Amino acid sequence: MSVFVIKMKKKKNIEFHKRSKEDFKDFIKKLELQALETAEERLPLYLEVGLKDAKNILDVGCGSGTVTKDIAHLTKGKVIGIDGSGDMIEVAKNILKDYKNVELYVSSAETIPFRDNTFDIVTCNLFFMWVDNPQKVINEMTRVTKPGGRVLASLEPDYGGKLHYPENPKIDAVFAGKAIKERGGDPHIGRKLRLLFVRAGLETKVGIGNNRIWNCEEDKSYYLHARDFYVKALKGAGLSEEEIDKWEYEYLKSLDEGVQLNFFPQFYAIGRKPEDL
Repeated sequence: MSVFVIKMKKKKNIEFHKRSKEDFKDFIKKLELQALETAEERLPLYLEVGLKDAKNILDVGCGSGTVTKDIAHLTKGKVIGIDGSGDMIEVAKNILKDYKNVELYVSSAETIPFRDNTFDIVTCNLFFMWVDNPQKVINEMTRVTKPGGRVLASLEPDYGGKLHYPENPKIDAVFAGKAIKERGGDPHIGRKLRLLFVRAGLETKVGIGNNRIWNCEEDKSYYLHARDFYVKALKGAGLSEEEIDKWEYEYLKSLDEGVQLNFFPQFYAIGRKPEDL
């Protein structure tokens, strides 16, 4: 066990993202796809916060470890990942088995089991959207960050800013945050990052990482890879097979015609912990 870890009590496995076991494998595949598709957005942020030269990094809500793997690959420092799901940690251990600079623990982000002022960088990705008390989590992330260190939320979406054209009001409502909210997530967390970081006492910079709008070929490739997720979301929203088939036909047709436009803002926040905090 890392010398940084405060002795932890044995904890029960915490259900992650409130998903059923039946959806677990599909969710892992989606995380892998998300990590691949967002790598170009995250890399500049890792460079900006000084990941390469950091000695101790904490990845909060590390999930399946796909993003943690990118972090571990970019630094020679020690990377520690925590997640509330024991099942996720088991997946992460397999994905990260070849990385000697990584340690993984089951832990709640609301009570991070590390001493004050431990890490040079504390990061998370697609995480605040799913936590019950984001302010408590960012306060904890700040607590374990060294004075002068950085806290990074590399990717937090805001479905309220999602643009999609040609429109389909019934379908668009499902993907504009309705499905996320029904699973207990906050579809508008992106816009709240500045407030959360500033109230934690951090010197804060907020931006949008995905400035490029994908072309239709890229959108189609992503949709076909993640099709099962989309279909399940629509079924869960009560749409019939006939309605889903009709929407899919129209959507793929618009992509093949090259007229479809999708934009989905992904916010990031970088916070520097003041020396006197």
